[in-house]
Amino acid sequence: MQIRTIALWTIGLVVIEQIIKLIISGYYRDIHFDIIPSLLEFKPTLNNKSFYWLGLMNIDVGRWARLTTGIICLGMLCLFYLYMRRILKKEKWMDVGFIFGFAGILCSSCDNIFFGGSWDYIYLKPLFVFDLKDVYLNCFVFLLLIGCVKNQKILASAKAKDFWKVIKQKE
Repeated sequence: MQIRTIALWTIGLVVIEQIIKLIISGYYRDIHFDIIPSLLEFKPTLNNKSFYWLGLMNIDVGRWARLTTGIICLGMLCLFYLYMRRILKKEKWMDVGFIFGFAGILCSSCDNIFFGGSWDYIYLKPLFVFDLKDVYLNCFVFLLLIGCVKNQKILASAKAKDFWKVIKQKE
């Protein structure tokens, strides 16, 4: 896929997620109902504490630390994508996976900028509340794992020390 196509798809996914959150935060923040009884519930919750794994330990790193971490992760993901694109050439799964990854990280950053946290709205009973951004990030991880298994011979021959050399190569 062309970089332009990847950027357009990424922006489209981010816009969908942010529109949903704007509508929820403006009109439906106090509404709860079962989607699938005993399994899924619509339960808007503003998660302004921290990242999921830090929230489990009741640690709040603050809004700016979350935003900075998101920007750093986006930069690292861009470099990793360029690296994978150079060594695997034209793998459609990789482009689609990274679209989800970019969209998930951008949604997280937008959440921190516009809402001061993330409006999670689907409650998987009794485990956790999540949103579309979390689905995007899980799709990214799933597609990345499938792609790595599928291309394990090529990836096994790639050398980490050649990372910057590969990034700088012309396509």
